[in-house]
Amino acid sequence: MQRKQVSARMVKSIGWEDGTLEVEYISGLIHQYHDVSEDEFIRASIGSIDKKIRLIGKSHRFTKTSD
Repeated sequence: MQRKQVSARMVKSIGWEDGTLEVEYISGLIHQYHDVSEDEFIRASIGSIDKKIRLIGKSHRFTKTSD
């Protein structure tokens, strides 16, 4: 999945494909959040990205992955 660089304190890049939101954190961890709508991805891409990703993490299951 391709991710785009973002300007955030904790998040380095994000990408979305087929209901999966992939987040690369500044620390190097990569999480894939499942069953995320495209609308949720678009909203998470704008404004306070760190906060919006935390909210998605509270309502969607995720798996840790490596690049």
